[in-house]
Amino acid sequence: MVNSESAYENEQRWIEMIREGDEYAFELLFKEYYEQLTRFSWRFVKCKAVAEGLVQDIFSDLWENRGNMELTGCIRPYLYKVVKNHSLNYIKHQEVQNKYDPLWMDQKEVPMIKYGKEKREEQIREAIKQAVEKLPERSRMTYKLHRHDGLTYKEIAEVMDVSVKTVESQMTRTLKLLREQLAHLLPFLAVGCILI
Repeated sequence: MVNSESAYENEQRWIEMIREGDEYAFELLFKEYYEQLTRFSWRFVKCKAVAEGLVQDIFSDLWENRGNMELTGCIRPYLYKVVKNHSLNYIKHQEVQNKYDPLWMDQKEVPMIKYGKEKREEQIREAIKQAVEKLPERSRMTYKLHRHDGLTYKEIAEVMDVSVKTVESQMTRTLKLLREQLAHLLPFLAVGCILI
């Protein structure tokens, strides 16, 4: 309990330093969260350059409006929520653009998929990745926020605007579904220590 309280106090001091214009504190914030927020945004927009641009814009806005920053809780769930909203807004904008600009759609690049012989472990990881991608959207987001980004259930609840119990229930159902879908790989998963 003391550790989470001191971590919270440290974050509040960090936020206050940024509000006061401490560039070094802001740089530390950027370095701490940029990569993981970019990966999170990519899950929505499916383009690294776009995800990087969105996250950079968010940090730029955060710095420009630092004096007006009204943040009372932890910064990590706040940043994830902002990134989620910006990414979803980008997708909506793209849908409108795609609908009204067919010429742009014709010029859109199609990613190349490379095939080759992969090691068993890589094949298993790919099977897990595909199973995760087939999950319903909220299950997939809950799983990735927890397993890939390391967010706690409480932080995930804040990002997704749901209760902690909902997150717990969602993770339980998600893991059960993944185990069922990947049952044929369980002997390999146990031997290779690859976690679902």
